[in-house]
Amino acid sequence: MEKRNRILLHAGHWLAWLGGICIALTPFVRGWSIVLGGNRTPVRIWPGNLIVELLVAGGLVGLGGMFGGLWWQRVGCRQGRRGGLGAAILLGWGLAGGCGWLVPWVYWAGTAGLLVWAGLAGVRTGWKWRFPGTLMPWNGVFWGLLLVLSVVSDCIQVGQVEGGVPAVLGLVMARVLTQVVLLCLLWFCWSLFRRASPLGSRWLGGIALGLALLVLGAEIGMRKLWGKGLVLFFGELAVGGKFDLLRVMEGGNVRLSVAGWLGVAGVVLLVCVGYLGAARISKGLGLQVRPGRMLWVALGAWLLLLAEQGSETLWNSRMGRWWQRRSCLVQLCPGEFSSLEFVPGMASFAVRFREPQRSPALAPTRRPDVYWFIVETLRGDAVRPEIMPFVSQWRDTECQPTGESRAASNATHLSWYAMLSGKPPVFWDQDRQAQQPAPLLALLHAAGYRNEVRSAAILNYAEMDTTNFGHGEATEVLVSLTPGSSEWPPGVGEHDLEVMAQVQKSVLTEPAGGIFRLVAVESPHYPYNWGASFTPPFADFAQSSWFPLHPSQQDTDKVKHRYWNSLAWVDTLVRDYVGFLKEHGRYDDAIIVLTGDHGEELQEHGVWFHASGLTTEQIAVPVIVKWPKALGRGEPVAVASHLDLMPSLLDALGCPEAQWGGLAGRSLLRAGEPTTLVMTHFASQNGEGMLWRRNGYEAAFGWKKIWEPGLPGRVWVARISGPQGKLEFASAAAAAAALREYFPDAIGRWFEKFELEKSPD
Repeated sequence: MEKRNRILLHAGHWLAWLGGICIALTPFVRGWSIVLGGNRTPVRIWPGNLIVELLVAGGLVGLGGMFGGLWWQRVGCRQGRRGGLGAAILLGWGLAGGCGWLVPWVYWAGTAGLLVWAGLAGVRTGWKWRFPGTLMPWNGVFWGLLLVLSVVSDCIQVGQVEGGVPAVLGLVMARVLTQVVLLCLLWFCWSLFRRASPLGSRWLGGIALGLALLVLGAEIGMRKLWGKGLVLFFGELAVGGKFDLLRVMEGGNVRLSVAGWLGVAGVVLLVCVGYLGAARISKGLGLQVRPGRMLWVALGAWLLLLAEQGSETLWNSRMGRWWQRRSCLVQLCPGEFSSLEFVPGMASFAVRFREPQRSPALAPTRRPDVYWFIVETLRGDAVRPEIMPFVSQWRDTECQPTGESRAASNATHLSWYAMLSGKPPVFWDQDRQAQQPAPLLALLHAAGYRNEVRSAAILNYAEMDTTNFGHGEATEVLVSLTPGSSEWPPGVGEHDLEVMAQVQKSVLTEPAGGIFRLVAVESPHYPYNWGASFTPPFADFAQSSWFPLHPSQQDTDKVKHRYWNSLAWVDTLVRDYVGFLKEHGRYDDAIIVLTGDHGEELQEHGVWFHASGLTTEQIAVPVIVKWPKALGRGEPVAVASHLDLMPSLLDALGCPEAQWGGLAGRSLLRAGEPTTLVMTHFASQNGEGMLWRRNGYEAAFGWKKIWEPGLPGRVWVARISGPQGKLEFASAAAAAAALREYFPDAIGRWFEKFELEKSPD
C-alpha cells in the first residue's frame, strides 16, 4: 500500500507539473496577445527568431512548472484523491488550450479561476513556505563563468564606443550591474523550478543552463566573426515569422555533414560535462547560498544601476550615453534614470516614407535586348586589372563612366528587391506579403517584353521568388537551382556555367529585340567558388571554408586570395559571354548591366562577410552599364546606385519621364549628382540602418527595433560626416538644418513626412 501511495503521489506531481507547463505555454503556442489597459502585448515577441522564441518558451515552462509543482507539493499531495483530480484538471485544461479547443477569453477566464482556486486551497491547508531562507548548494563556479561571459558579450564592441574613456567605463559598469541583476533572478527562478519539479525531471534545468553557456560562447564567437550575435542572426533567418535554417543554408551553399552534426553534439556534451564538473568543484569548495539572499543582491545591484545611469548625465557625453543604450538589447532602467531622457541621436524625426507608385503602362519607343547580370558578393574595389582584367577594361572602354557606386542594401534579397521595384528596401516586407511580380518585370511584360530569369542559386531564400516574381505571371522563363536535383552538375562554379549555357541557347533560338534576361551569378558567395577547370590566378589561397576568429595578416590575405579567385572566375564568364554576343551580332544594340548585390567585409573592421552594417566594404559595388550603340557610352556620372537602374533602363527604352521620374532613383542618362540611399535591417555592427551620401557628405540614421523589417515612424540621425571627418552640432535643429543643406533632394524624394521632434537640448 505504501509503495502504491508513493507511485500515485509521484504520478500526481508529474500531472500537476506538466499541467502548469501546458497552461503557461498555451498563449505562446496559439500566438495570443495579453491586453491590459488598451495595450496589446504579443506573447511571441519576435516570431521566427529561434533564440528569442526559446527564451520566451523556456521562461513560460519555468513559470508553469513552478506553479504546478509547488501547488502539488504544498496543496495537492495533501488532498488525496481530490489532489489527484486537481492535477488531472490542470493537465486537461493546459492540453485543451494548447490544442486550440478553447477561445482566448474562455482560456483566460478559466486560468484565472484555477489560480484563485489554487490560492484558496493553499490558504485552507495552511501553506507555509520557507524556501527563500533555506541554505542550498550553489554552483558558484558555473554562475561566475556565466557572469563573465555575459559581460564580455555585452562589452565585445567596447572598442567602438563613442565618447572616450568615460563612455567605456559607463558601458562596462552598466553591463556588469545589469548582468548581476539578471543572473541573480535567473538563479532564484532556476532553483525554485528545480525544487518544484518532480523526481526524474530535475536534470532538465542543468541541461538548460549548460546550453545557455554554449549560446553565450557562440554569441561571442559570432560577434567577433561576423559582427552580429545569435539573437540578431536567427532573427534575420526568420521571414514572415517563420524560421527555416535549412533553406538559408541551401541558399548560401552551406552543407552540414554527418561529421559536422557529430561535432555539434560533441560540443553540447562537453558543455554539459563542464556544468557537472563546475558543480563538483563548487561542492568541494563548500559553496552555499540562501535563495532569498539572491533577491536582495539583485535589488541592490539594480539600485546601483539606477544611480550609475542617473549619474552619467553629469560625467558622460550625450553620444556616449546614447551609444551605450543602443549597443545592448536588454536595458533594466526606465527612461527617466537613463540616457532616454533626451531625444535619441543627434536629432530625431517623425517620418513617413514615400512609396513610388506603379506606372499604369509603359510607352517604349525602343526595344533593345537587356542582359542584366547580378553577381553575388561583388565588391566594387575588386574590379581591377589584377583580379578582373576583362571587366576592368570593358568598363573603362565600352561602358558608361561612373565614379562611386552603391548597392541599395547589404543583403541579397533587399538589393534585388530595390533594383527590380525601384523602391527603397524599407518597403520589402510589405511587398513580400503581396507576392506580385516586381514593377520592372510587370511593366516590361505588359509592354510586350519576354522576361527570362535564370539563377545558379536558390531563389526561394527569404522568399525572393514570390517577392520579385510573384507566381510567374510576368516571366516566360524562371529557372533556379533545385537542391539535390540531378539536372544540375555538382559544384557552384559548374552551376554558373550551366546557366550561361542556357542563356546562350536562348539567344540563338530567340529573335533579337524585346527580351529581358536576368542572370544571377553565384560563385563568389561564401565560401568563394570557381569552376573545376579554372586555374586560379592567386595560388596562395585559403583551402578551408572555416575562417579564423583571430586571423593573422597572412590568414586574411589567404582568404582575400580565395575571394579574388572566385571573382577572376566570374571575369572569364563575363568575357566569354560578351564575346559570344559580339560573335553573333547581338552586342551593339543591347543594354548590358553588371552589378553586385552587395559587397563583403574581409577584416577591414574586424569581422568577415556582410549583412552586419552599412560599411563601405559591404555596400560599395560596381554599377556597370553598356548602352546601345545609338545612345553612345553615356556621359560620365559621379555617383550611381542600384536604385538608379530601373529609371535608367526605362529612360533608355524611350519611356517618358512621367513613367519613371517618381521612382526612388534617377536616370543615369540625365545630368546631376543626387543623394544616394542605402537601407537595411541588418545593422548589428553599429546600429545604422539608413545611409545618405552626396558630394562627400554622409548621414547615418537608426530607429527602434532596427533589426526587424518594416516601416519605422521615427528615425534619428546618428552621424553626419563630411570630407574632413565627423561633424558636430550645437543642437538638434542645427543637425536638421545640415541635413537639408548637404542633402537638398533627399527628403522630397524619399519622404512624405520628415518632421524634427522637439529636444530638451
